[in-house]
Amino acid sequence: MVKMKDQERSLIQEFFGYYPDYLLCRTLAFNVESNVTTHEQALEILVKKAGAAQQNQDYIEEKLALQKVSIDGKFILIRDLSLKQIVHGSDDKALREILGFYFKHPYAHSRTKRTWLLPRWIRTFFLGALIGHAQSRGLDLDYGAYFEMLKML
Repeated sequence: MVKMKDQERSLIQEFFGYYPDYLLCRTLAFNVESNVTTHEQALEILVKKAGAAQQNQDYIEEKLALQKVSIDGKFILIRDLSLKQIVHGSDDKALREILGFYFKHPYAHSRTKRTWLLPRWIRTFFLGALIGHAQSRGLDLDYGAYFEMLKML
């Protein structure tokens, strides 16, 4: 059972290198382990997604930049919120939405760094702080998945 978990984790990590959508990669790894799909088919899906994302990069960045969250009855662009505003100025629902957004798009707004020259804790400081704060508030989230994703960034 542990070996299966390690194999699934290594598949997720491999897939995440092709396309940084943790939930998609986890689903594909589970499907490969369950023999629903083959490794080659999963890679093909990821390569297609990555290719489409690359072709539509400007459009995707524009759409991500327009994502809003409601804080105190006002809709505010997520990219304009500082870590302090998110942590201290948002309610649980807004924090959950913001975490969900960055879980799906970890590199959005350049809050997570892509360079490997920096240690992981610096590259992922913003996301780690958000996750830690959500955990301290007691939000019911899949923290295991969040922390696994942080290890892959």
